[in-house]
Amino acid sequence: MRLRRRQRPRSPRVTERAPARPNQSHARAPEALARTTPSALADLLAIVRQVLVWPARLWLAAAEMAGEVVLSVWEAVVLPPLELGLRALRAALRFCERQVTPARGLAVAALAATIALGASQFSDYRAVEIGAPQYRAVENVAPAPEADLQSPRSAHGVAMFAIAVAALFVTAFALARNWRLARLLTVLGMAAILICLLVDAPQGLREGSFAIRYEGAKAILLAGFWAQLWSAVTLAVVGPLLAAQLRSERAARHPHQTRRPGRSAVASPFPAPQRSSGVEGAAT
Repeated sequence: MRLRRRQRPRSPRVTERAPARPNQSHARAPEALARTTPSALADLLAIVRQVLVWPARLWLAAAEMAGEVVLSVWEAVVLPPLELGLRALRAALRFCERQVTPARGLAVAALAATIALGASQFSDYRAVEIGAPQYRAVENVAPAPEADLQSPRSAHGVAMFAIAVAALFVTAFALARNWRLARLLTVLGMAAILICLLVDAPQGLREGSFAIRYEGAKAILLAGFWAQLWSAVTLAVVGPLLAAQLRSERAARHPHQTRRPGRSAVASPFPAPQRSSGVEGAAT
């Protein structure tokens, strides 16, 4: 016979459940948000960075291409003529340093003044304005009409032209022959100044019969007068300067011709007695 174990009566299990936390889901929400916020911000910054970087990259690429084009044009088109011009300027500067001297510069000024003095004799040096007071308000638009235009030769004849020709020859001979001739330019210039002030100006400022026939007639001196006057002043000033420069250049080229002998080279009127080299004989 099988023995059966006595079974104890099972007591009913009491299942104790933990009390549910009331706000557990609400507490986990800020933690999840705090974990996802940095990654979201990083993604947003990366997107903004890409949006800003791409235009900058395109701009830099376009600028690089434009720089290459400009550099190639500079090297091929602009730089060679510029270098050629700089070489020409250096060569001209070296030539001027060797050839252009103060005397030559003054000689060019004298020649220019001489040519201007001669050319002024073929232009009008005076005129008479008719009705000048009535045209003052509109003189910039409609100047007063001019009458009785005359050349300087009507006042002094060919005297000024003769002075210009003489100044031309004096300058040429002073450069080629004798520097002292350059001083004559001052004399010629002063003579031309006197003719301008004592002959041309008084006659040029006379209205003559136009003052009687027309109201408001006024005599004026034109550009021809001032051209001959300032040309004469230039000749008078350049003359002594040119003589001094020519003299100094000649002294620099030929120093032995301008050196004065010293006292030792001057023969004395009382020569020193010569010493005898013989033996004096005894007196007998």
